[in-house]
Amino acid sequence: MHEFIAYLMKKILVTLAFLVAISFTSQAQLLNFGFRGGVGMGVHVDDLATNRPILAANVGGFVSFGFTNSQSFFAQNLMVQTGLNLIRRGSKFEEVLESVMSIREGSHSVYYLQLPVLATFRYELPIREPGHFGLLSIGPAVSYGLFGWTNDRKISQGYPQNDWNYRIENDPVFNHLNRLDVSFILGVGYEWQDLSVMLQVDYGFLAVKDEVDVLKTDSESQSYHTSDVLMVPQGNNFALLLTVGYQFPIR
Repeated sequence: MHEFIAYLMKKILVTLAFLVAISFTSQAQLLNFGFRGGVGMGVHVDDLATNRPILAANVGGFVSFGFTNSQSFFAQNLMVQTGLNLIRRGSKFEEVLESVMSIREGSHSVYYLQLPVLATFRYELPIREPGHFGLLSIGPAVSYGLFGWTNDRKISQGYPQNDWNYRIENDPVFNHLNRLDVSFILGVGYEWQDLSVMLQVDYGFLAVKDEVDVLKTDSESQSYHTSDVLMVPQGNNFALLLTVGYQFPIR
């Protein structure tokens, strides 16, 4: 799955690089700038400890470049959009710590600065009143972690004397997670005049953390030196968001 996503991302990056190169060397022009924000659900997928999503959020600004002077119908309705977003990602988790007979639960809450580069196709809807458009956006984004917290609670019901029972910690999240993420964004939406609504899927294909393979048995682990223990990806950022945007056309 990860290999396919990486391959797809390479193809999209090459295509977008080609479009951006055209936009600054041919008939492209700055169409508009604006602001967009929204909320939804965020979770770490492919993570055995994750059990519930958290509230995900996006807020930021964008600029759009288009090809309005082109003779091609496709190019006339294509925009290349980029900008900066402050985004919130993370998950809630729960795992059993058998070695100390306890349960660990909590949540990761991470705030990233995200740079997306999206190709957006606009299609005017065939209704009587003009100015209604359907939108399809696709492209990559690079995110860098700014700050965040891990709320961690450990409970040992059989040993209430343990000092970690019911103890809540607020650690810097980057003690546990990686800062850098590269994601794939796919969105569909609706535009009327200067307002737009988008439903977006944002999937990160860099692991949020690396840990020892929890599926390896004790006997298998003993046959390896510490430096040879297999490290496997633990979780990828995933978010489903409903966003609202407002644009200011360049007259």
